[in-house]
Amino acid sequence: MKKLLLLLMSGALCSNFYSQKLEFQECGTDELMRKHYERYPEQKAQDDAFNLEISKLIKSGKFAKTFNKNQVYEIPVVVHVVGDGSAIGTTNNKSDADIIAWVNYTNGVFAGSSSSGMSGTSAILPVKFVFAKVDPSCNTTNGINRINASHLPKYVSGGVNDDNTTNAVAATEITALGMWDTSKYYNIYVVKKLTSNAGALNGYAYYPGGSNDYSFMSTNASAVNAQTLAHEFGHALGLRHTHEGYNQTTGDCPTNTDCTLQGDLVCDTEPMKSLYHSSVPYTCQTGQTNPCTSQLYAGGERNVMAYTFCFRNLFTQGQADRATAQLLQYRQSLINSPVASSTTPNNTAVLTSSCTPASITNPGNYNIGITSVKFADINNYSANFKQASNNFYENFTGNYCAGVSKTSIPAGVATNLSITPGTSNAHVIKAYIDYNNDGQFNETTELVLNQSGVSSGTAATASVTPPANAVTNTSLRMRVIGEFNGTAVTACYTPKYGQVEDYSVTITRQNMLATENVTKMDDSVITKEENSVYVKSNSKISSLHIYDASGRLLTGKTAIQSSEFRFPVREKNTILTVKAVLENGKILHKKLKF
Repeated sequence: MKKLLLLLMSGALCSNFYSQKLEFQECGTDELMRKHYERYPEQKAQDDAFNLEISKLIKSGKFAKTFNKNQVYEIPVVVHVVGDGSAIGTTNNKSDADIIAWVNYTNGVFAGSSSSGMSGTSAILPVKFVFAKVDPSCNTTNGINRINASHLPKYVSGGVNDDNTTNAVAATEITALGMWDTSKYYNIYVVKKLTSNAGALNGYAYYPGGSNDYSFMSTNASAVNAQTLAHEFGHALGLRHTHEGYNQTTGDCPTNTDCTLQGDLVCDTEPMKSLYHSSVPYTCQTGQTNPCTSQLYAGGERNVMAYTFCFRNLFTQGQADRATAQLLQYRQSLINSPVASSTTPNNTAVLTSSCTPASITNPGNYNIGITSVKFADINNYSANFKQASNNFYENFTGNYCAGVSKTSIPAGVATNLSITPGTSNAHVIKAYIDYNNDGQFNETTELVLNQSGVSSGTAATASVTPPANAVTNTSLRMRVIGEFNGTAVTACYTPKYGQVEDYSVTITRQNMLATENVTKMDDSVITKEENSVYVKSNSKISSLHIYDASGRLLTGKTAIQSSEFRFPVREKNTILTVKAVLENGKILHKKLKF
C-alpha cells in the first residue's frame, strides 16, 4: 500500500501572523519521495490506484456528493516534546500551555476561523485535533508526552537529520524513545532542530496508509500563529503542495491537462510555481500575475499547502474533499479511536492457550489484514499489517483499552459478525470461535466466517449461532484472520501478507426469566425524543453504541443496567445508527434522523 514519506518545509511564520516576511528554507520532498518509491514500488502502485479511483469519481460528478459536509472528525493526538535537557518552558522544551495553544490555533486553521487568521472564503478541513486522555498503558494523560533526549549528544548539538547523522540523530532514534500506537493516536514530535541535505526544515509528515505515520516539527514552527502543523497534517491527509509538478531547474509550470491526475490532483487550486523561487523573493504575490495561468493569482498564493511569502489563510473545497476521502479510506481507526475519552473499557479475560503466529513470511507494506471487527459489544478498529509496527499478530484479550474487544452472546441465538479488511487488495477473511475451549480451532465445527474476494470498502459478514454443545459462561477465544486473497489460510497458519487478531467471547445460557423477557421484547423501543436518543425495554440495557452516517462511533456506553436510558445528541442534519444490547442478549438496531 502506499506509504509516502513526505519530508517538507514550510516557511517559518513571524510571531505576528499579519507579517509577510518569512525565513527562506529549502525542501527535500521530491528526492525523498523518489527514493521512497524506489524502495517501496508497491506503495507507489497503490497510491496511483487510489488517485485514479478518485479521478474517476470526480469526472463522474459523484465525488463531492460522497461526504457529509457537516461532519467534523476528531483526531486523537499525542505531542511528544523532545527535550535536550533544557528546563520546561524554554525554547527547546515547550511548556504544556504553549503546546495546547499551538494545537488550538491549528484547529482554528482547519475550521477556517478568523481567530487563526483564515479568510472568509476558506473551505473547512473537516478535522479537529483532540488531546488523548488515555495513554497506551491505560493511564490518564493530558496528551503531552515529554521525552528527555539529553543523553543523545548528537541530538543536543544537532537535532534530527535523517539524511546526515554525522552531527545529528535520525528520527528513528527519537521514535524509539516513545511511539504510541499509530492506529489510535496521531504522533507529533516537537524537536529542537530539524534538517536535511536540502537545509533547515520546519517539519515533515507521512502520507496516510503507509507503515510509518507521524509528524516531526522543529520547535521554531510550534508556535501560535505558525501554520506549519496545519500544512503538515494536510500532507498526512494526502494533500500535495500546490506547486506539485513544478520544475525548479527549467522553471516550467506544472502540467495541468488533467487536474484530477496532475499537479496537486485538485481542480480548484490554480497551477503555480513554488513562490519561494519567485523573481522578487520575500514579497507576497497577491495582485501579481500567475505565470502558469496568465491571470492574477486567485488565492493559490495564500493556500495553506503553498510555498509562499504571503500569509497562508486558505484551503479550497477540492482540497477538503480530497482530504476527507483519504481520511475515510485510511484513518478509520483514528477517527473511531476511544483514547480521547477518559472512560476505558475493561477487556480483561483469561483464555485457554492457543497457537499464535511467530512471524510473517512476506513483511511488505501491502495493507493486508483487519481494520475493524464488530460482534455484539465488540467494536474495535485497528491498523492492517504495517512493516514498521510488525503487527502480524494482535492479541486484544489482555490489557487493552483502546477499543471494546470482549463480549457476551446468547446461546441458540444468532449474532451478526462484521469484519472489515485492510485498505488495499482483495482479501480472504476467516473467523473462528473455540466453542469447546480446548485451545484449538476445528476447521469444520468452529469456523464461523469464511469469505474470499472481500475488497477494500466492504465487509465480510456472518450470522453466528453457537452450537448446543458450546461451553458457556466461560471466556472463549475468537480468532479473526485477514489475508491476501487466494492464500491458503488455517487457524494456526503463518501469515503471508496479513494479520491474525484474537478476541474474547462468552456464551450465556438464557434462563427462564430471560426467556420470559424475550416474549415481551415488542415493548422495547429506540426512538428520538427531542434532541436525545431514547431507549426503553422490559429487560435491562447492557450497552448502547451510536454511529454516524460514515460508521464513526460517536459514543459507546457500557454497564448501563437500566430499563430506560437517554443520550443527548449534538449532531444536526444527519442520520445516526443506534445499537442497544439488552441484558438477555437481545440486540436492538434503529436508524434515527436528526
